[in-house]
Amino acid sequence: MGGRVARFSGRRRSTIDKDLRRPENAPLRKRVEQMSEREKIRALLTDELTGLGNRRAWEERERRSFQAMVDVEGLKWVNDNLGWAAGDALLRTVADAIRAQGVSGYRLGGDEFVFEGEGWAAVEAVVEGIRRHLRKAEVETTLADGSRKRFQGATVHAGIGRTLDEADAALNEAKKAGVAAGARAARGARPSGLKEIASATAKPRPAPDLRFFLRALREADPDFGEEVDADVRLMSREWLTRNMR
Repeated sequence: MGGRVARFSGRRRSTIDKDLRRPENAPLRKRVEQMSEREKIRALLTDELTGLGNRRAWEERERRSFQAMVDVEGLKWVNDNLGWAAGDALLRTVADAIRAQGVSGYRLGGDEFVFEGEGWAAVEAVVEGIRRHLRKAEVETTLADGSRKRFQGATVHAGIGRTLDEADAALNEAKKAGVAAGARAARGARPSGLKEIASATAKPRPAPDLRFFLRALREADPDFGEEVDADVRLMSREWLTRNMR
């Protein structure tokens, strides 16, 4: 997410909020005593990391016909091998994928998200939309050594049911079947679809043409290089004139 807080004027509110949720910007957030009542309620019902609704918001919402529980593949591997900041970036990317489908998503905790809809087919279509979005989405993070890495190919697994318990049971079955079929990485293993995107290699800058600088010095100062020391072999005005034409 680009930009610092000093540059937030004129940006959409949602973008500002996403930046303020980054850990390094914690000191810039309002303290609780500075919040309005509306801001306090909003914070109470919002997942701090992703900006989606949290478990409490989910529980207080009126239920629809079908629920889908979504699990992020490979979060443990990302956390263990790239660091928690990379894991957070992955979770935020999944949250963005859910928002892109136009549904209200919630993060219950860890790598588990949930949303709901009125029909099984409609909910299943949203899950597929999330997967398509993630296949193209880039996850970018800064490692502990300061280097930056970008990944692509994150994915999720989902279970659908008329209740959250049914959706959770369906998700567990889907994960087991995926591991058995080789379509899902085992817990702690690297997901096969998660690939690092190579950064574009910067073209080496050509070596400067010293003759240009020497010519400029000679034109700026006619006395440049007049003195010649045979031992040190300083360049004289005559040498420059002869060799730089």
